[in-house]
Amino acid sequence: MAYGMSGFIGLAKETTWGTAVAASDYFDAMSENLSLAIDRFDITNIINRFAEPDDVAGVQRISGDISFAADPISIGYFLRSVTGTMSGSVVLSGFLFQNDFTFTTTDFAADCPVPPYTFEVFRDVTSSHQYAGGVVNRLALAIQPNQDLRATAGILAKSASVITKTAASFPGSPVIPFAFDTASIQIGGAATALIEGMTVTLDNQLDGIPLLNNSAVIGKIRRRGFQMARVSGTLAFENVTEYQNFINQTEQVLKLNLFRANSFGLLVDIPRFVYTTFPVSMPGRERLTIGFDGIARYHAGSAQAIKIGLTTTKSNY
Repeated sequence: MAYGMSGFIGLAKETTWGTAVAASDYFDAMSENLSLAIDRFDITNIINRFAEPDDVAGVQRISGDISFAADPISIGYFLRSVTGTMSGSVVLSGFLFQNDFTFTTTDFAADCPVPPYTFEVFRDVTSSHQYAGGVVNRLALAIQPNQDLRATAGILAKSASVITKTAASFPGSPVIPFAFDTASIQIGGAATALIEGMTVTLDNQLDGIPLLNNSAVIGKIRRRGFQMARVSGTLAFENVTEYQNFINQTEQVLKLNLFRANSFGLLVDIPRFVYTTFPVSMPGRERLTIGFDGIARYHAGSAQAIKIGLTTTKSNY
C-alpha cells in the first residue's frame, strides 16, 4: 500500500547538466506529476494482415509539475533555476541573507540554458525515482485569500532512474510559508486594496532536443522563444482608474510583497507593467470583478523585466 503522505521530494544542485547528484535538500509539497513518456514510431504498413504490427520505442521525455507552498527556504531553488541569475548580500551576519533573482542574459551551459538540479521523488514504493538534468521551465506564483503563496513549477529533465531512497531531512526553520494575510500590492507606486487574487508566471519557453548521439534521452535543452513574465488576477471593479490605464496602455510599477516573522520576505518587483486584457461586463446581479491579464516589459534602466527578492536564512541555491 503506497500513500502520497508517506512520500517526499528532494533535490541537489548540479554542476554539469544531467550528471545526477544525491539529494541534499528536501521540501514539503502539495502534489507532483513528474513522469517519463516515451515517443513511439511505426516501422511498417504493408504486412498482409489486419492486425496492428509492433512499433518501436523512441525518445524518452521527462516533464511534469511540482506544486508546493512557497516557504522562505524552498522557493529559492526554483527561483534560481527559472531565472538563471542570483545575486546575494548579507542582511544579518550568519543568519539572514538577501537573494535577488533576475532573468539571465547568458545560458548556464552550452547544453542547458538555466541552472539544473537533480530531483529525487520517493512515492512510498520501495525505491525513489531520480530525475537528472531537471530545470524549471515555468514557475507560477499564485496568491489569494485563505491560501499560501502557491508555487507551481513546470520541470523538464534529461534522464530518469530508480535508486535507493535517501533519508529525508526537512528544514527546521523557517517552515511556515508565505501566505495571503501578509500580502500587499502596489500599482503605480500606491498601495491598492482592490486586488483579490494574483498570479505571477515566469516562462523560459524551453524544449528538450533529441540528438543522434547513441542515446534515447534528450541531448540538450534549448530556448524556443523569449523569457516571459506575465501577471493575471482578479480586481474589484469599484472605479474606472485601472480600466483607463488599460485603455491608455499606461505602464506602471507593480509590486507584490509578502513577509514572515524574523524578517523573512519576498518581493516581486515589475518596473513596467501594462494590462493586456481588462474585460468589463455584468454577468448578473452579483458584485462586479475583473479578471485581468498583464505583461512585464523589459526595463532598460535596470536591464530586467522582473526582479524577485528573497530574504531568508540561506545564502546559496
